[in-house]
Amino acid sequence: MLVFFIHGVATKDADYSKHLQNLLKREFTRRNEALPHFYSSFWGVVYKQTGQLWHWIHQDLQELKKNYPQVDVGDVFRYQEFREDFISQFFGDILTYFNTSKGKDIREIIAEQLYKFVRAHPEDDEIHIVTHSLGSVVLWDVLFSEQNFESDDPAYEIRALLGVVKNEEPKLRSITKMGSPILFFNMMLNVKFETIENFARKYQASPLRWTNIIHSSDIIAYPIQASLNSKSIPGLFFRDKYIWADANAAERGARTFGQAQAAMAIGVTDAHGAYWHSSGTARLITANLLGDVTAIDSSTIDTQ
Repeated sequence: MLVFFIHGVATKDADYSKHLQNLLKREFTRRNEALPHFYSSFWGVVYKQTGQLWHWIHQDLQELKKNYPQVDVGDVFRYQEFREDFISQFFGDILTYFNTSKGKDIREIIAEQLYKFVRAHPEDDEIHIVTHSLGSVVLWDVLFSEQNFESDDPAYEIRALLGVVKNEEPKLRSITKMGSPILFFNMMLNVKFETIENFARKYQASPLRWTNIIHSSDIIAYPIQASLNSKSIPGLFFRDKYIWADANAAERGARTFGQAQAAMAIGVTDAHGAYWHSSGTARLITANLLGDVTAIDSSTIDTQ
């Protein structure tokens, strides 16, 4: 069993999935199942222009301080660290992917890494993809978009490696998406229901298992079952699943005192990254990898 991770926005560390891998190994060991092989793809090295943007912003703030020396610039333009570390990285990564040449660069990196992973384990013909955030959008785009790619686009190589281009049972056996904003991004990608339905027809022997995991406080993540109309698609076993938890103690405290807006602001970043450290997420992914339908369906809601 091969498990291939695709990260999302603001990911700077190639070991981003290490903690989740350890949680998955623990779940597999508890079930007396053979451990999968893991690979964390990493495309965070693709050049983004956020550094130049912040250079300009700092110039503007210096000019503001020069003209108004009595003003606390840090108070006039608040939360600079948060803006630079998350907000600009979030939008920077999204805009980088949807830039025609940069998006192709990202798909090429993913294709090369998936090829190396598959080649290193020729005895394994089961591939499982786990994505986070923008990574789920990238996978959606790779699997289902048609009009967006040139004939030499790496998306076609990825599809071939996953075995979803021939009239045979695909190697791609499951998809797990964490913190996925695909509900909104598909308004731009415009993948039709019929495309998903035709894709699922490739699964004759057993359905493609697809779990969409949503953390309670992650304002980036949304359910997609109704938009997929998944219950009417043969060859697809789809479930939205929820991690019912607070992102951190500060969010829990703010909610306890009825400070909903403050709680959201405090929890948003931690909630979007919480999947990588969540035992509940590991349980859901394990069930999806192993095809344990009973465990997947036992509860729509899990906990941290």
